[in-house]
Amino acid sequence: MIEKAVESWGKVSVSFKPRAIAITGMGGSGCVGDYIEALASNREGFSSPIIVVKNSSLPKYITSSDLVFAVSYSGDTIETITAFMEALRRGVKVVAVTSGGLLEKCSKTLGVPVVKVSEGLVPRAALPEMLIGILGVLDSMDLTLVSRDEVVKLAQFISEKSLDAVNEAKALANFIYENSCNLAIATHTPLEVIAVRGKNELNENAKIPVKVEVAPEWAHNDIVGWENPFTKNWAAITIVDSGNVFGARLIEFMESIYVKSGVKVQRLLLKGSSLLEKLIYGSLVLGLTSVELAELRGLNPLETKSIALYKKFLREITEEKPC
Repeated sequence: MIEKAVESWGKVSVSFKPRAIAITGMGGSGCVGDYIEALASNREGFSSPIIVVKNSSLPKYITSSDLVFAVSYSGDTIETITAFMEALRRGVKVVAVTSGGLLEKCSKTLGVPVVKVSEGLVPRAALPEMLIGILGVLDSMDLTLVSRDEVVKLAQFISEKSLDAVNEAKALANFIYENSCNLAIATHTPLEVIAVRGKNELNENAKIPVKVEVAPEWAHNDIVGWENPFTKNWAAITIVDSGNVFGARLIEFMESIYVKSGVKVQRLLLKGSSLLEKLIYGSLVLGLTSVELAELRGLNPLETKSIALYKKFLREITEEKPC
């Protein structure tokens, strides 16, 4: 997927310098905005703030001075299409990111540029292509978060580390399965996107609830919850970037609190030389972990009955007809 996205790098371009960039999407598509925000927050000189929208409406302050990326892998996500139509009514420039569906149809009808990604995947599996598609558009606008060369290097890095990722995923899945208890994923900034993505994958693929804790904010609230919990039946996966000395020390402190509270801990040490490589590597490991855990539990990772039920409910209460 990374290699395919590189081939399409910058083919969609917008000749516009936005005041701010809003990225709207839900679920496996919505997490793309989280990654863009994480990269932008750590890119010196990046001039357009990133606003992540996981809702059917845009913030009132989004205007024609801004740019919206509407991300829906299926192209049929009602909340995203509703936000897409709202942006167009306000005169906001929009770029669609999708594999097809209503979003592609509406975009073609209304003259909206489309970053087309591969069909036939579940949305959460299409993260690399959707993410890199947006990075390519931004680069073509002279709003570079990641260069094409860095993405080429990422593809090589993932190829070289894929076996490591598989082995780490198996170890983490066995750790969760053997403990069969409440699970927390803990990390330090700016890695929270990996923890949230991992939580989402474990929710959808392995069908378990997961709590996310992020230091240093963790130390001002969550930490107290471990003083007297109703149950000590917890395990934690900690995610650490050893190149971030402050973050690594925070994780050591977090782990000491967990152990004192009777929480079993397994650490995931990120590989990679750049933030992009670390984010993608960590996401790959936790994604594989969720599938491995589903298989250990005898569950189908592709089946999401509750989401299907929600989408049916949403169609019944939604009045707006797109395009």
